[in-house]
Amino acid sequence: MPVSMTPRQILRPVSNGWILLSFLIGFTLNFIPWGSHAITVQPDFVLLLLLFWCTHQPRKIGMSFAFFFGLVMDIADANVFGQHALSYLLISYLAVFISRRLLMQTLWQQSVHIFGLLLLGQFIMVFARLLGGANFIGLGYFVASLTGALLWPLLSELLQAPQRQAIKTRYESSNGP
Repeated sequence: MPVSMTPRQILRPVSNGWILLSFLIGFTLNFIPWGSHAITVQPDFVLLLLLFWCTHQPRKIGMSFAFFFGLVMDIADANVFGQHALSYLLISYLAVFISRRLLMQTLWQQSVHIFGLLLLGQFIMVFARLLGGANFIGLGYFVASLTGALLWPLLSELLQAPQRQAIKTRYESSNGP
């Protein structure tokens, strides 16, 4: 039985500019000074984008970008140096590893896997902080992985929008636009 009953669309190749723009927006959203209550539900947008591009374009965005973006986030957050880099690196490896299986599922089924990956990423960062001597940040910190998983279907649709290509049938192409 097929996984999805809706026909799949043909996607155009993604441009490097679109990937770069998405990461600039992701870094901007991560650097916005949210209020104290909003920060607990704010997902890691850079990690979400890394998950998306590592699953959809693993030859363009991979672990080297994940490590570099993690170092940028470490410098920006001024926390334990390397916690984001380690987390992003391991999570992007897992995303590339399961990408073929993940893309065969519906967006809501993908959200469950994304929730697990985001939660694991947060556990890695908390563990790195604890090894660095920091106090436990609290269980509310892990709510952001649920928010990120709920945003996954919307994010997937938005990031694939420029790639969508209408499939024309033979009848439509011979009778004009």
